[in-house]
Amino acid sequence: MLKKWMLGLVCGSIMFTGAVLMNGTPHAAQDIDDPVSTDSGYASGTAGGNENSASPKDGSEQSGSKLQLQKLPVTQTTNGVEVTVRSIRRTAQTTDFEITIKNGTDKETVTVDPSRLAVQSNLASPGKVSEKVEASKSNPDFTGATILPGKERHGWISGQALTGKEIESLIVELSLDGNEKRAFSFAIDCRNLKFRTL
Repeated sequence: MLKKWMLGLVCGSIMFTGAVLMNGTPHAAQDIDDPVSTDSGYASGTAGGNENSASPKDGSEQSGSKLQLQKLPVTQTTNGVEVTVRSIRRTAQTTDFEITIKNGTDKETVTVDPSRLAVQSNLASPGKVSEKVEASKSNPDFTGATILPGKERHGWISGQALTGKEIESLIVELSLDGNEKRAFSFAIDCRNLKFRTL
C-alpha cells in the first residue's frame, strides 16, 4: 500500500514538474519531501526543518524518510526570512494557518503570494486518507502585503477546507517573493492537536 502511494507521489511530482515547465511559472512550493522548485530562482527549506533546526526530540520522524513532523509552533528560516506557523483553524469553508513572517534582511522587501499556498493532510500517516488542497480565494491578511526589511507581519492565511475527520499530519507549503524567491515547507504533527474553530 505504501509503495503504491509513494509511486503515486513520485508520478504526480513528475507530472507537475512537466506542467510547470510547459507553463513556465510555479504555483506552489514543489516537492513535499524535499521541496526544490523547477524555477531555479527559489531558495527552499525542507519539510519539517530549516537552516537552524535540530532533530525533533519526540521521536516523530518517520522511519525510512527525511520527513520530520514537528509540533506547533513550527519555525523555518530561509536566507534571512523567518516564517512561523503558530496555530491551525478548521472551518467548513477553509483550513486557516496563523503565521508570523519576519523579514530579517537589510534591504529586501518581501511579499506574500497566498495563491501559492498548498496543504496536504496525512502524508506521513500510513493507513490514513491523504488529501491535498490549494489556497482559498479569500486571504485578506496577506493578499498584496509587503514586509519591509527588519519588520514582521502576523495574520491568517487560508487554504480550502480539508474534509477528512482524522488528520494526523499536515504539510503546508508557502512561497514568498523578494529579490529572491523563497519556498517554505512545514511538516506539522497534528496528533493530539486541538484545532481552533469559529
